[in-house]
Amino acid sequence: MKTNVNKSDENFLDVVPVKIHLDYKKQDGNIHLVFTHDGIIQKFLRWMTKKKKVSTLELNGLGTIVWENIDGKNTIYDIINILLEKEEDLYESMQERVFMFIRLLKNKKYIDFK
Repeated sequence: MKTNVNKSDENFLDVVPVKIHLDYKKQDGNIHLVFTHDGIIQKFLRWMTKKKKVSTLELNGLGTIVWENIDGKNTIYDIINILLEKEEDLYESMQERVFMFIRLLKNKKYIDFK
């Protein structure tokens, strides 16, 4: 049930996201994106700051469900509806949250669009 959806949002709903960042694991019910910092500059910065070679980014519950459903087949509209089945929320609110998260993943180059 789409209400108050403008044309650009409607087009974004038809987009199929695909994962680019493929190094991740599921731990304690959440997805953890794993990053290995082994470039020359990264090695130098790690040495200067005493940081580890590998770092992780833990996704929360909503982020985990979104990530698990980015399979190269589901559209953003499909993902929103999957979330609405699991979490009671208004469509518009869920759409806004998913749009923001998907755009963040795209900007960080963790995903791309088909």
